[in-house]
Amino acid sequence: MNFPSPLQQKIEKWASSQGISPEEFVLQPVTEKVAALSQQRTEVTNVVSPNQPRVYRKEGILVVDTQLAENFDFNTFIDELTKERIQEQIGL
Repeated sequence: MNFPSPLQQKIEKWASSQGISPEEFVLQPVTEKVAALSQQRTEVTNVVSPNQPRVYRKEGILVVDTQLAENFDFNTFIDELTKERIQEQIGL
């Protein structure tokens, strides 16, 4: 491995004191770090609940894919949004 000379000397010193090669000395913490990052990624992936909404774009439109709440009246929701949009357009 190509490390700056002072660092290489320290690696060799510490590796020797632990009875391992310099390569093993460097490889061990790198392997541990990669394993830890992989575990974190797995945990984050597993935390996402199927009940949580998925948010994505489809043909430039933001889509929130989720279940509707009980007693949700989609037509009333659209009517309210339409009225709100009209009021914004006329400046009320």
